[in-house]
Amino acid sequence: MTRSLDTVSVLIPCYNQAAHIGHTIEATLNQTRSPHEVIVVDDASTDASAQIVGQYPVKLLRHRCNSGPAVARNTALQAASGEIVLYVDADAYAEAHLVETLLSAYEQHPSPQLAGVGGRGIETQIHTPSDRWRVTHAKQDFGDKRRYNVPYLFGLCASYYREVLLEVGGFDAFFPINAGEDADLGYRLIRAGYYLLYLPEAVVYHQHSDTTERLRRVQYNWFYWSYLAKQRSGLNPLSLVAGTIRRLFTETLSDALIRHDLDLVKEDIAIFQTKMSALLAAMRSSPPSIKEAKSK
Repeated sequence: MTRSLDTVSVLIPCYNQAAHIGHTIEATLNQTRSPHEVIVVDDASTDASAQIVGQYPVKLLRHRCNSGPAVARNTALQAASGEIVLYVDADAYAEAHLVETLLSAYEQHPSPQLAGVGGRGIETQIHTPSDRWRVTHAKQDFGDKRRYNVPYLFGLCASYYREVLLEVGGFDAFFPINAGEDADLGYRLIRAGYYLLYLPEAVVYHQHSDTTERLRRVQYNWFYWSYLAKQRSGLNPLSLVAGTIRRLFTETLSDALIRHDLDLVKEDIAIFQTKMSALLAAMRSSPPSIKEAKSK
């Protein structure tokens, strides 16, 4: 099967990102290889996000009620016309060669089994111990080398063949917040016979900053919904428990003996407790509603 690579649609789900959405759009419009279109889905923001988007030559779609990133991404997917769809988070500024880099990978790997090519986020906001912990232990990347057959792509910088996403039904609205939906999509694509490619040179600059409370909420949500994503895909979710225990020892020892950073050691222990709480909750309870999930 011969696929066309003529057009790329950049798709940006947005919820209350007035501080960043303008810069994110500008970065996508100023690529060395221009996208065919840029589509922003405003997921019922309560700030000025939609008004800011309206100042740019992009397509703006608006949800009447907040539905979560999976639904917003599907709304953008349905409206897209590009052969390739590239998802960029609303607080992630694309490096100028991002589209060119991703398309080069598709051109080099014309296999019909290739479903998508993704990159990584480089954290730019490092002001607090929680930020340092995230940058040290929760990077959104698979390392510094190109990798084939990664289990999923990071949602802040992920591209796919549009026809393949439509074939598997897009993102699963079962996942109401920004946690688990990317992993779930990757598992379903692999189960359907496709593979995913990771490029460390495909970069967006992530403008996220954490307080202690926010970091723990993000980690709780990621582990809770990732457990359910594995469970729903027929994979062993208990691997997350084993990995969490193993990482407690490796991360704590590294932070204490190599980095000599006691603040990180304290975060290691607190985040371990948060992760285990999330995993135990996922084992014994039904998923909360979107409102309940956001309040955790």
